[in-house]
Amino acid sequence: MSTLFLIRHGQASFGSANYDRLSDDGREQVARLREHLRALGRPLDGLWCGSLRRQLDTAAILAEGSALQPQVDAAFDEYRAEPLIQGWLARQPQGSVDATVPAAPQSVTTREYQRLLEAAGRAWVRGEIDDAAHERWPDFRARVTRGLQGLMRSAGRGRRVALCTSAGVIGAAVGHVLGLEDRQALALSWSLHNASLTVVLFDAQRASLASFNGVPHLERPGLDGLITYR
Repeated sequence: MSTLFLIRHGQASFGSANYDRLSDDGREQVARLREHLRALGRPLDGLWCGSLRRQLDTAAILAEGSALQPQVDAAFDEYRAEPLIQGWLARQPQGSVDATVPAAPQSVTTREYQRLLEAAGRAWVRGEIDDAAHERWPDFRARVTRGLQGLMRSAGRGRRVALCTSAGVIGAAVGHVLGLEDRQALALSWSLHNASLTVVLFDAQRASLASFNGVPHLERPGLDGLITYR
């Protein structure tokens, strides 16, 4: 069987004017992941990524020192979380606590942001945020599934390949592999560490989950600060 490493991008720049770029810690997380994968003794045969800056930069760091040329596929782009949260907030009753959240949700704490993201995500899956300004959840899940199936067909037999993407995409991909219902698939994404490894084994007939959300490259003394969610 072939092996697919689903890699969440390194830590991005939460709270800054441009979230879609890796932080210094994010770059170190990915560099340590690169060395971990090389230490396994068999190089990657292929590398894919979405088209967002944090995904592209994660793939570029992973490819450093090798002949790998990342294949960019927008099927693996993350859904737009901040407009989704704004769409959900706009639907909250006047005077409610949530209706008073600042215009830029990333100006709140990471804990509060996560609460907002989960609430908005559940409404999204239920079809309550379904207008032209937002990608519908069924459409997001369908494009990730199409991208995943295309990647697996392209990879071939007995190969080791990696996809650098984002948490929502990994949740949808694992949800497809395991046959999970929508809310479960999205909920998987909320527990993913930055620069984590999720491993899928596959051939032309089937795919199975071998491991989920591992960070063995960061589980060393003195590196506790590099294990992050956001």
